[in-house]
Amino acid sequence: MGLVKKGNKLWFFEELYTDMTYGFEVSKVIVPETDTGFQKLMILESDRLGRVLILDGIVQLTEEDEGIYHEWIAHWPLFALPRPAEHVLVIGGGDGGVAREVLRHPTIKKVTMVEIDRMVVDLCREHMPSISAGIFDDPRFELIVGDGAEVIRRLKGQCDAVIIDSTDPVGPAKSLFNTSFYESAKDALKEDGITIHQTGALILQPFEAPGSWRQMERTFDDVRVVQFANVSYMGGPFSLTAGSKGKRVFKDAVSNARKNYKKAGIKTHWYSPEISAVPYPEFQRRLEVDKYGEEIIMDIDLPGRKRPKGKQVAKWSRETCKAIRMVAYGSPVVSSPALDEGDTLVQYIETSAISYRRFGATACANVFTCASLPVDEAVDFSLDFFGAGSTVCWHIPRGSFAGLKDIRRASRIYKTQLKTSEAHRIDVISQIYRPKLVESAAAFAPGFRLPQERGVSAACELIMDIYDCDYPRISNCDTVARWANVEFPKASGLVPVGVPDAPDFGHAKKKTAGPSVIQLLEQGSNISHYSMNWLMILVNVVSREPFPLKKAVESAMRTFRGKSAVCWLVPRGLKSQNIAEIAENTVMFRVEMP
Repeated sequence: MGLVKKGNKLWFFEELYTDMTYGFEVSKVIVPETDTGFQKLMILESDRLGRVLILDGIVQLTEEDEGIYHEWIAHWPLFALPRPAEHVLVIGGGDGGVAREVLRHPTIKKVTMVEIDRMVVDLCREHMPSISAGIFDDPRFELIVGDGAEVIRRLKGQCDAVIIDSTDPVGPAKSLFNTSFYESAKDALKEDGITIHQTGALILQPFEAPGSWRQMERTFDDVRVVQFANVSYMGGPFSLTAGSKGKRVFKDAVSNARKNYKKAGIKTHWYSPEISAVPYPEFQRRLEVDKYGEEIIMDIDLPGRKRPKGKQVAKWSRETCKAIRMVAYGSPVVSSPALDEGDTLVQYIETSAISYRRFGATACANVFTCASLPVDEAVDFSLDFFGAGSTVCWHIPRGSFAGLKDIRRASRIYKTQLKTSEAHRIDVISQIYRPKLVESAAAFAPGFRLPQERGVSAACELIMDIYDCDYPRISNCDTVARWANVEFPKASGLVPVGVPDAPDFGHAKKKTAGPSVIQLLEQGSNISHYSMNWLMILVNVVSREPFPLKKAVESAMRTFRGKSAVCWLVPRGLKSQNIAEIAENTVMFRVEMP
């Protein structure tokens, strides 16, 4: 919305969110909207807030409350250090507020500030001089106009702290929100150093802090989220995410802060080591969940070669939602209302999807949810609904951050049947098996054959969990739809049928925020879910036709710039009920992209 006239008054309304905003009355336009070459800058004046810096329609700071943000992002890491800081790198922060607070520490010998946008520095220095408070005349201060992601690579082992005072992960700050940058930030630290980054409003920007947490915990020795509130940052609890080079840094942070704060003798207005910056328990729980969800896959042995009709299968999908205590989203997507041999039905649910297809006398069902999945209830209901005696089950974790061997141990293959009691329930009637672990080189070798090529099954299912993906790509419905409809079919040779269904839903469940895609294929389907929060995509491709496995996997990883993937190959439409043979032909492997 930006500047808006209301009667004879001028108001500014922030443009960060498409579904909500906040505004304030403007008493004077100090700098009208100006294109800096990197972003659009505006400086306004408000009787309540003082002067206000706005970039790309988003409030960056106000004179009234800038001290809250600047004191916390500067003093929290510096006082937490086990030794006094001497050299601090500030990336972004062109207004000068972070450097101002850092330079108040008497032990500081050098502050290097890297700001990509020179006009931010010049216009803030001219029109908001109270923010920088003379830092440009301090001999300890050095300004570099350039890309922080490039400059930081030259500072290996030189910094006690790296403070990233950037805008959100779009535009000029985009290069600062990825694993490669965090690796450079850790490399720039001395031992026991800290990197800290603003990561947005915990409720209204639910993908930012968890996304940074996920990337930073794979790079740094320990990670913490700092929570505080700022009046001019809409959404209540605001977050900073910090990573340490050294495992004891944050364990001693509180005692270090109290001791160092008292010794430094710095008078602060907003920061105090006595104020808890620990996130609310619910936010911490969301950060520490190490598994996106789980999936139960069933090859159900239909009695008397009974073939369910389309309406019956649609009813199964709706009632399965109830059985697992989920809510259906929209109507089922079907390749054919008749649901003949190999045809697909997919029902979105509030956290992912349920799918069905049939090969001969085998009904192939998937129930996938990012919430806790009552697996036994899903199996019990499906066996009872189809009047089936038994089913082969694959129960696998999805989007797990555990090691590959731990993910394999959590992946279970077994056979079940209904109990004969009135309450039903299920009995496991086989030994529990695990998938066969192979190297990706073996799975991608020219001589590797898919299950249907080995005569084990009528089709196969390729399951991919792809990590550290590019946020702008996985959050864009047009991009994910084009991959499913054009790029993946081109790489795999599988033929798309119709247009992809690509709704963007799940935002009420923070973990699932992002698009989902159903692309029907000749003799199969491609169902994928995109988690903006976890920077992850989860893909299930079922096909009767063989396809080049390496090209199929790498197509998705290249398109979404995923760094690694955990993959399963599952035989579907089984020719045998021998669990040991089924497990031997269920293959699992990890792929790392260079």
